[in-house]
Amino acid sequence: MNEYNETMRKSLYQTLKYQESFNADMPSDYIVFDTETTGTSSSSKIIEIGAIKYRNHEMIDEFQCFIDPMIHIPSFITNLTGITNQDVADAPLFHEVYEHFLTFIEDLPLVAHNAAFDIGMMDAECTAANLPSLTNPVIDTVTLARRVIPKSVCGNHQLSTLKEFFGLVAISHRAVADCEVCATVYQYYCANRSTF
Repeated sequence: MNEYNETMRKSLYQTLKYQESFNADMPSDYIVFDTETTGTSSSSKIIEIGAIKYRNHEMIDEFQCFIDPMIHIPSFITNLTGITNQDVADAPLFHEVYEHFLTFIEDLPLVAHNAAFDIGMMDAECTAANLPSLTNPVIDTVTLARRVIPKSVCGNHQLSTLKEFFGLVAISHRAVADCEVCATVYQYYCANRSTF
């Protein structure tokens, strides 16, 4: 558990350190990514990685892969995500997917909603598989949403709430669909940050 907490702490630090420096220029080339997992505990595993690559804020490529977590997916996660044990039964293992993910993301900044969780889960999987952790700069859209969308307007800054705020119809709790919502939040911030 201490190793998991340390991973989450480092991930949060990596995110905050980068965000301190981006007040002047927000990158227009970036990767929006999301993970779906078997839960939120230190023993949870990633079951899906989704990512969308943007150049000049335009989508140019997409990455999506199921991952065999080597553990049972709880029914509440299947109810939440729609991902079943059958979906991941023949999927590759994390270490097999990670190499392709690194190629896809290049050295671009990573944009994620509640980024410390996703980065923390990736770091935990990397540690377990003896792989190098992600070193890309990280931008957390939770922080950005709080800066430009008052809580009085949207109630909270959860991704599902922001999806409704922006009138999006993407399926919640699937990695690529959540990336689309996250990208909308990021682009909204980029367009409106000077007014706040």
